[in-house]
Amino acid sequence: MSFASAIHTFAIEGLKISVQSSNAVLSWPSTNTETYIVQYRPTLTPESSWQTLADNLAAANSTNITRFVHSNIVQYAPPGSGSGSSGSISLPMSDEMSSASSMMSATATATPAMPMAIPANGSGGAVPLAIYPPGFDLSGFTIFDPVTGESVPGNGYSVSPSLMSRAQISSAQDDEIQPLDASPNGVNSVTNTGFYRVVRDGAHLFGITNGMNLSGVVTIPVEVANGYGTLDTLSLTEDEAPVYGATSQTSPIPLPLQLTVDTTQMSNGVHQISASARWDDTNGGLWEADSSPVTVNVYNEITFPNWMPRFGELGNSLMLAVQSAHTDADWWIDIYDSQYAYIGTFAGHTYDGNIEGAWNLLGPYNEFHGDDTFHFVVTTEWTSSLAQQQGGASPAATGTASAVAPRLWKATDPWTGPGGWVGVAQHAFDNLIDHDLMYAELGGFVGAAQNVGWQVSPPPYTDGNDNLSPFAINFQNGSEVGDWSTFRSALYNPNSRNLVYFGHGGPYGLGYNQANTNVSISAKEIGNMLHTIPDNQTNRHAFRFVFLDGCSTAKGTLPEAFGIIHKPITDVDYYAGASIRPSAFVGWSANKYVSLLFTPYINYAHVNFISHIQTQMLAFGWGLQESIDFAANQPDVYWPFIWTGQFKVFGFTDLHYGQYNN
Repeated sequence: MSFASAIHTFAIEGLKISVQSSNAVLSWPSTNTETYIVQYRPTLTPESSWQTLADNLAAANSTNITRFVHSNIVQYAPPGSGSGSSGSISLPMSDEMSSASSMMSATATATPAMPMAIPANGSGGAVPLAIYPPGFDLSGFTIFDPVTGESVPGNGYSVSPSLMSRAQISSAQDDEIQPLDASPNGVNSVTNTGFYRVVRDGAHLFGITNGMNLSGVVTIPVEVANGYGTLDTLSLTEDEAPVYGATSQTSPIPLPLQLTVDTTQMSNGVHQISASARWDDTNGGLWEADSSPVTVNVYNEITFPNWMPRFGELGNSLMLAVQSAHTDADWWIDIYDSQYAYIGTFAGHTYDGNIEGAWNLLGPYNEFHGDDTFHFVVTTEWTSSLAQQQGGASPAATGTASAVAPRLWKATDPWTGPGGWVGVAQHAFDNLIDHDLMYAELGGFVGAAQNVGWQVSPPPYTDGNDNLSPFAINFQNGSEVGDWSTFRSALYNPNSRNLVYFGHGGPYGLGYNQANTNVSISAKEIGNMLHTIPDNQTNRHAFRFVFLDGCSTAKGTLPEAFGIIHKPITDVDYYAGASIRPSAFVGWSANKYVSLLFTPYINYAHVNFISHIQTQMLAFGWGLQESIDFAANQPDVYWPFIWTGQFKVFGFTDLHYGQYNN
């Protein structure tokens, strides 16, 4: 029996299978820096599951071919049994381990794998040549030998009742198909069927190489593998932070594994992008992997790296922020309402490539347009030959090379009063010496809010050393579920607009065991409760300031869940032009270490870093990013114990402590 799929998969190129006596032998091209996971399952039915044969299998050192032997897996039928299995290679859809996994059938005879046929136009996967009936026209196929890698066009061939030998395929001498050799002891069949898959450990980008040019919307296949846990998140990153305009996948992750990025929302130039994957298990364990970065060149004639996706929270205006690849160019922006009815056109000239300005929602006859969304088409003289036309009308209406701007939504988000503060600290590190210092590290933010008279919830507490600390979430004891419930109530209170958190976290949620919703809060839940995802909701409750001291909290969709733009914005005029309140999100783009390795002590450098940030913001009135930069360069924040560059700011990078909180 053989299994084939039209689903396009991406395998380790050159993976082969052969049978030696009772052993199945897998081999594939490799480099000595890689490790692999090898798995087997008897069938592809739901009752069958993948069995790990090897994990972290090191590539062969002395050769560029790695081999793995699955011993005594082939069982031969008795002579004369009459069963007739034939060898095959199949590329079916894989499960959560990887859509890029290589899967090979072990329904093999005691001979090497048989000739394969694949549609020449790339519309399907490879299948055994023998499945086609006698007389079948092979003109639209390529026939190849999976052992030698040789192939010939199928033009002029048809399938005859016997099997074509590989030597005849290579030489393409005639279409007479000869039987393959018999297996040992005259036995031509096996009694068992099985499938294998081999994938490089970690995460890897497929189909993209250094120096490649990218433009428009690009879909990039991804290969991932890990022997533990369930694949929970997958994203495209640059400098350990998500690429703006790229999709992020959360469990259950669809197949085939791939990430899509709209490169028009990136800046033109050189980018180093990576795939980032994370696996979780039900006990709170996690494994993260980032692929080696691939250097690509992004180029689009018109880009939107500074585009403001929302408008109208505080007034009647929106921000248009466009960049032209040519610094000296005429430009046109056509405006359409929510029903795609034409409103009018802006036109002008740029001398530096920037096309920016605020629109007051008034049309050419001073009429007001109160739609909740608008559409914009941007054209420059470089994107359409029609731009040479004279007059104020844009050529975009008939030109085909114009750029459609990202969707833009009105933000309806009335505040009921000054923004309240939510502060919590997960007490998950009581085994460490001086753990109270960690739990109190965000006490400055909480204490300052109390002094101003802003709402602070849940109620903070004072430890035995008179240190003010955020509300304690106890860890793995009888009160833990109740503590998280209290945290939830405070988080979703209509007055709450600021959050400071210390504890376990991840790209898509807060808490240690994110599979247990009683002791964690997911980004999806936050987005649903705050009505921030999707963008077009009218009962939106976005946060102004979110400071998360938890692992990998800046690597997923938590900023969007809190209603904060997931890219750094340095110019407050963008917010003013869009009539929306400036807001900021801070979190870690990787795992952090709160203890000193091989010691029972806390990581004092970490506590010092967080404390210095608060001092600069509260005592000296500094902005967020400059306070972080100052703290990172203090002598008691020694870099071997904390990588301060992984503390990322999204949204308005210069937000001050109490700024825009009314």
